[in-house]
Amino acid sequence: MDKAHLDSSLPADGTAQTLTAAWDDLLKELPEDWSHLLVEIELQCEEPYEPAALIVSALNPQRCDPRAAFRFRVGREFGYGASTQIVRHCLSQLDEARGEGRLRLLQVLSQRRPVATQGPVWRLGGRSL
Repeated sequence: MDKAHLDSSLPADGTAQTLTAAWDDLLKELPEDWSHLLVEIELQCEEPYEPAALIVSALNPQRCDPRAAFRFRVGREFGYGASTQIVRHCLSQLDEARGEGRLRLLQVLSQRRPVATQGPVWRLGGRSL
């Protein structure tokens, strides 16, 4: 899968794309057997971070660096992470609040069936997500 294609909020025609539309496009590009995602939303510099973080609080977002960005996990059918429907709902609320930004797929896992665990653990910058 070409992650660069999933690292954009601008479609080929150059018009602005909503975060919800970017999410829908991302889901279409995933392999059929995906089980877990690690996703990042980076807000435009002039967008205040705190109101956006409140809107997406159901995603259990983590701020991992000084940028106006946060990361969250998505579980397709089981495990730790937000459902695809909750992600879409939160992104549509961000769109309504005029929260402009870029949606980026950081990791995708396929065919994972954890035993006695809630799912994968990602380590970024020495921190567990």
